[in-house]
Amino acid sequence: MSSKLIGIIPAAGSGIRARPYTYELHKGMFLIDGKPNIERHIDLMRDEMGIDEIVIVLGYMAESIESYFGDGSDRGVRIHYVENQHLDKGWAWSVLLAKPFMAGRNGCVMLADEFYLDSNMGDFTKFDLEKFSVVCPVKPVEDQALIKRNFSVERDGQRVIRLVENPVAFPNDLLGMASFLVRHDLMDALEAAFDTGRTNLDFVTFVDDMIREGHSVGAFDMEGDYINLNDVASMEAAQDKAIRSRLLKESD
Repeated sequence: MSSKLIGIIPAAGSGIRARPYTYELHKGMFLIDGKPNIERHIDLMRDEMGIDEIVIVLGYMAESIESYFGDGSDRGVRIHYVENQHLDKGWAWSVLLAKPFMAGRNGCVMLADEFYLDSNMGDFTKFDLEKFSVVCPVKPVEDQALIKRNFSVERDGQRVIRLVENPVAFPNDLLGMASFLVRHDLMDALEAAFDTGRTNLDFVTFVDDMIREGHSVGAFDMEGDYINLNDVASMEAAQDKAIRSRLLKESD
């Protein structure tokens, strides 16, 4: 039986900050302890989130991703591909390109360069999307530089009241991660935002706009390790954490 959720993995960007790795390899295909990060997402969606249908949004080095994963059947999922030919519109456009595949279902969006390890993200999809239009994971961190590279979150209990992409001021120690549960009707609002003539739209900024318009956005308390794979140092850190985690489990 097909899942009520469909997975969405935006993987169109070229990963400029992660060069030289990304000259010959898409950053979502960087091997972390022997497995591409996109494959880690697919495994997480399938095994812990109950998702069996996934849309991968392609752009940079598209053929390498499609040839590696194929139709997904050998991994127990069904994979669709769609090409983002307008990277200048921001990654919200990649999310919107998945709308025709949703068929009224809700979506779980996970960027190709978001690395999760030994996390509770399997519980992420249990959030009530009747109560919230969007849900995003949050995590307290000591290093404010991590928040600056992602986005800050202000919350009131389970409810998010403000998101700020690449903030210059920090209202608290909460890091926002660019994975989102998206209720199907929010895609109509996203499409309408582009129909107004917006030429570039960051998805985090779009969600913050929705908060201001009265939509309820939920905060999921993420546990475990998280790294945004946006440069060489972060990729090496993810590699180190994954190997250490595996070796520790093997020694138990």
